[in-house]
Order: sequence, then C-alpha cells, then structure tokens
Amino acid sequence: MRLSTALLFALIAIVQTLEASGSTAAKQRSSMEQELMLVRNAQERQQRSLLNMEFKLNRVISKLLFLTHIKQGKSLRELSGNLSKALESWGQMQERINQLQYSFQWKNELAQKMEEMHAMLALLVTKSQVPRESQKQKENDVLETQIEQIKYNSPNKATKILKEYLQPAKADCAELDEQQRVDGVYKFLEPELNEKQRDLNERYCAFATTGAAWTVIQRRTEQLENFNRSWDEYRSGFGSLENDFWFGNELIHRLVYRDDYELRIELQDQLDVKVWAEYAIFRLDSESFNYQLVIGKMNDNSSTSDGLSYHNGMDFRSSEWDGGCSGWWLDRCLEAQSNLNGQRIIWGNSHNEFLIKTSRMLIRPRSLNSLSTEEVYDEDFPYGF
Repeated sequence: MRLSTALLFALIAIVQTLEASGSTAAKQRSSMEQELMLVRNAQERQQRSLLNMEFKLNRVISKLLFLTHIKQGKSLRELSGNLSKALESWGQMQERINQLQYSFQWKNELAQKMEEMHAMLALLVTKSQVPRESQKQKENDVLETQIEQIKYNSPNKATKILKEYLQPAKADCAELDEQQRVDGVYKFLEPELNEKQRDLNERYCAFATTGAAWTVIQRRTEQLENFNRSWDEYRSGFGSLENDFWFGNELIHRLVYRDDYELRIELQDQLDVKVWAEYAIFRLDSESFNYQLVIGKMNDNSSTSDGLSYHNGMDFRSSEWDGGCSGWWLDRCLEAQSNLNGQRIIWGNSHNEFLIKTSRMLIRPRSLNSLSTEEVYDEDFPYGF
C-alpha cells in the first residue's frame, strides 16, 4: 500500500514535471513563433520598401530619359522656331528703320525746300515793298493835292475828306470818333475787294442818331438809280456810295455775321416829312440760304408803322424771280408790306407807295465790346435763331 502510494506520488511528480516541462516548451515555442512572425513582418516591410524604392527609381529614370531625349529635341525645335521668328522680326524692323530713315531724309529735304521757298518769298516781299510804298506815296500825293484844292475852295471840307480816307486802324463806322461826327465815305483796314471790285472796308458812315455812327447799306433818292437788278448784282452790290446804292448782300452778310446788329430805316415823303423805324436784330443768312432775313422786334418809339416784321424769315428775291417783285425779302408780291428797292418805294400800310420819295437803311453793332474782326469767315455758317 505504501509502495503504491509512493509510486502514485512519483507518477504525479513525473506528470507535474512533464507538464511543467511541456508548459515551458510551449512557452518557448510560442515565443519562437512570435519572433518568426516579427522577422517575416520585417522582411515584408523591407521587401515593400525595396519595391517602392525600385518604383520611384524607375520613375526618376523615365523622367530623366524623357528630359534628356524627347524634351531636348522639342526644346531645340522651339528654339529654332523662335530664332526664325526673331530673325524675321529683325528683318521687318530693319525695313521699318530704312523707311523711317528715308522719311526723315525726305522731310529734311522738304524742310530745306520750304526754307528756300520762304527765303524766295521774303525776297519777293522785300522787292514788292518798294513799288507798294511808291504806290502809297503816289496815292498820298494825289490825296494831298485834292485836300489842298479843297482847302483853297472850301476849307471846311478838307477835314471831311481827310477823315474819309485815313482810318486804317479802325474796322467799322461804329468805331469812329463821336466828337467829330462827320458823315461820309470811310476806308477801314486793308481793302477786301469782291468780284466786282467793291471794297468791304469802304463804307458810307452816318451819325444819324446819338451814339456811335451807322453803316449805310441802302440809299435811294430821286436820282432814279436802277434797282431792278439781277441776283449777282444784288449779291455784289451796285451804285455809288456817294449817291444811290445797294451795299451788296454778301458784304452785308459778312458784316452782320460777326455780332448782333440793329437796323434803322429812314423814310421821307413828298412833303419832306421824315420818319424812322428801328429793329433790335438784323441779320442776313448766307447765299446758300438765299440771304434769308432775320429781323427782331421794332422799337416802340419808332415814328412810323412796322413794314418789315412781315418779311421776317423770307428769302431775298431778285429780277430773275417770276413773282413780279424784286430786290427784297418776298414770299408773295401782292402781300408785301414793304419794298424799298421795288419799282416804287413801299413801306407799311399807312404810307401810300406814291408818296415816299427817299429811303435809307443803316446798321450798327448793338454792343461795341463784342465787335470782333478776327473771326474766320464761313459763308454757310448757320444762325441759331
């Protein structure tokens, strides 16, 4: 019994020993398996790293091959194309430079020619000054002779003649010295002759009222100057400034386009009764608009009836017109309220056409401060009325 117990304890001890050794072996085996797993994992990571590095290296090599072979050829082609374009642009620029040089050379030659022409003109002007001064001297000698004759015959008229022809510094009748107040023909500035050799700057000036002198543009008396004239005659003017005359539509237009002018009309009947009418605005449009009349309101202090406002805005008519009347601003001859240039002088409803024997039309600028003689003349300049 005791032996069996001892054997039993021995077996138990062996079994426990075996279990302990088995447990230790199992632990060792498990530890080895873990180490092997770690080694395999490390190897896999290294392999993946090597594959990744190989992939990146292949990408770098491919890029390098692309840059060193394919890209290089393309860059060379582009460079060659750019060089060709640059050479072409340079050729164009060189051609433009040659053109500019030719242009500069031509302008330089033109400038030299202009300088030569200027020198020739200066020489011509210098040569022409002598005969011009000689002509002026002759005119002055003739004028002085006339003045001396007038002084001998009538000393009071000498001053008048002198005032008539020596006003080169003035431009209009309204600029004359009001203290002198001498009516007559005055010459202003330099002559401006039209096709009929009538001078724009030669005018009959009249001190008809207080204030500045008036420019007479029409005068008709019993001397019976023919006023049944053509368009060209009314355009350029006719008659003598000393007697009966029409100043000329074109000359009147050139006078009144510069500024606002006023109009005065003076009439005298068979009984020598004198009446007058004044209008605040008087203008003539250009020939392109048939010298159309622009007239303002009549002065309330006028001593006669209004015979002109009816004709405001009408075209000028001459003898070529088939309406039966001429020399005035007309629409219908039978309805005309006035016509100072007709077969007989007509003015207003209150004056019989057979009673008026003389007429005179006078103009002057409304404001002397705005009078200008330096404006550029434009025949077709439209008036803003």
